[in-house]
Amino acid sequence: MMQMMMATLGGTSAANSAQRHALMARRAVGFAIFASGVAVIVAQALQHALGG
Repeated sequence: MMQMMMATLGGTSAANSAQRHALMARRAVGFAIFASGVAVIVAQALQHALGG
C-alpha cells in the first residue's frame, strides 16, 4: 500500500522526508502522553505512600 502511494507521488525524497517527520512527530506525541500518564501514576503512588 505504501509502495503504491509512493509510486503515485513519484517516490520523491521530499515525500519520504515529510513522512518520516510525521512519523517522528506522532511518536513524540505518543511518548509525551505515555510519559505524562506514568508521571501522574508515580506522583499518586508517592502521595499515597507518604500518607497524603
